[in-house]
Amino acid sequence: MSGLEVLVELQELDTRLSQLDHKSKTLPEFDRLAELEAGDKELQSSFAEIEVGLSVLRNNQNEREIEIQQLEDKIAKATSSLYGGDMTSPKEAALLQSEIDSIAGRQSLLEDQVIDLMEQIEPYATEEERIETARRVCQNAIKESQERISAALSEIAVERSSVEQEKQDVEQRAGNELVVVYENNRKRMGDHTAVGRLVGTSCGACFLEIAAVEIDRIRRLPSDQPSECPECGALLVR
Repeated sequence: MSGLEVLVELQELDTRLSQLDHKSKTLPEFDRLAELEAGDKELQSSFAEIEVGLSVLRNNQNEREIEIQQLEDKIAKATSSLYGGDMTSPKEAALLQSEIDSIAGRQSLLEDQVIDLMEQIEPYATEEERIETARRVCQNAIKESQERISAALSEIAVERSSVEQEKQDVEQRAGNELVVVYENNRKRMGDHTAVGRLVGTSCGACFLEIAAVEIDRIRRLPSDQPSECPECGALLVR
């Protein structure tokens, strides 16, 4: 077996590490999580709009209810004066009764307004409850999605650690000189495969046919002497 065989092992391990990197960034659950988060954001926006409308209506209702209570207190006080013996003349009693009637009329108007506001509030409140329920469901789904992502990334991390340890073991077998040759070629090749087997007259890295004259030259080299594919530049293991 060629002494350069170890370079193929290193390349295979780095390929596995690259695949794990890609897998960790492209988990299908990421798309699902993004979809759920976008849905939750939309629900938040809808909820905020509902809250604005509800706040106005509820404030109006509260203001009227406060005024109604104040009017009820006035009516109670005036009624107490009217029938408590404080009135000394029919004229004063008539004026006080007129005031009570006027206050009661205002109270009745406000009570009608409160009923109208409550009727306006009802559909808002129903929609508010619907959105809150939808958000709880959505947030639970987000939590579950995040947990699945976390579990998947943990599995990838465990596998990565195993591959990295395996790579360290292979590097020790390879020795510093071959490791330097391999790493330098990896940097030069960038994203392309840095090492390939010579399979017949084809490069195992780029899968292109190599000219016969180059094949002959490469095969004449010592088995432990690195050579490069003339087509892609990958180190060839023979």
